[in-house]
Amino acid sequence: MESVVVAIASLGRPSLAETVRSLAAVVPGEGRCLSVLVADDSRDGAATQLVAGLELPGLEVVCIPVAAGNISAARNALLDGVKSDWLVFIDDDEWVEPDWLERLFDCQREYQADVVIGPVFPAYPSHTPDWLVRANALYADWGHRGKRLQTGRGGNTLVHMPFFRKHGLRFDPALGQSGGEDTAFFAEAAHLGAVIVATDDAIVHEVVPDTRLNPRYILQRALRSGQSYGISRKAKKSGPLWSLLFGANAAAKCVIAAVLATIYRPLDRGRSFRMQQKFALNLGKLRAVFNLPLAQLYSRPD
Repeated sequence: MESVVVAIASLGRPSLAETVRSLAAVVPGEGRCLSVLVADDSRDGAATQLVAGLELPGLEVVCIPVAAGNISAARNALLDGVKSDWLVFIDDDEWVEPDWLERLFDCQREYQADVVIGPVFPAYPSHTPDWLVRANALYADWGHRGKRLQTGRGGNTLVHMPFFRKHGLRFDPALGQSGGEDTAFFAEAAHLGAVIVATDDAIVHEVVPDTRLNPRYILQRALRSGQSYGISRKAKKSGPLWSLLFGANAAAKCVIAAVLATIYRPLDRGRSFRMQQKFALNLGKLRAVFNLPLAQLYSRPD
């Protein structure tokens, strides 16, 4: 029997309950058994208490205390705690489709991948402005099934652990509050030869809280994502010529995005905002070229 562990870093948000309940309904597939490992990064054991109050017949859920207030530390604890060859990262505000795991493994087998990244579809609250829903500003499109990637993320991600153990890969604690730790982690894996591919049919849904509906937050998140990507690429492709070419490409995309955002603004606010996101993403890449500080998106709650 092949063991698969779903790894969740959590501060004990209420949405964790729906995440774990959805995992209890997953069809693991023939020859597989599924369990859950939660890294409880809260001060008061909130995630552990929440899980203890759930009825989850047939699903083993283990919680490990971390209490570091640092998502990198929590994810490293998950890496240390997983003894099987297969780990799947899921966020504690996501829930999965019943055939989700089978589809991840179908893609993994087809492309002999070390990492498979599936889509995460935002579930917008009913009061979300129509233009923002049309922009689908919180959906990150990683591409079609089998697309080769040079980095990854920490949600809806299947990982073949032997590659990562062989190379001793870890999440960087210095990025544990700013974010971007997953981008750097998987970029390092790709640099070392990991086969990272996207798939478009292993579906996960994500709760969108009101705090993430703020356009300023969305643009700041895009800026941070672009900068995290640029930092990870720059670390592997150092040199003035590479920086010049990478920066010029990002600057050109900034100009194009700014022009299109202006053109679309009176016609379609949603499309205009998507262009603003692209502008912010590429501006983040330029920040990486010039070694500017990485924006802090996350902080430990009091």
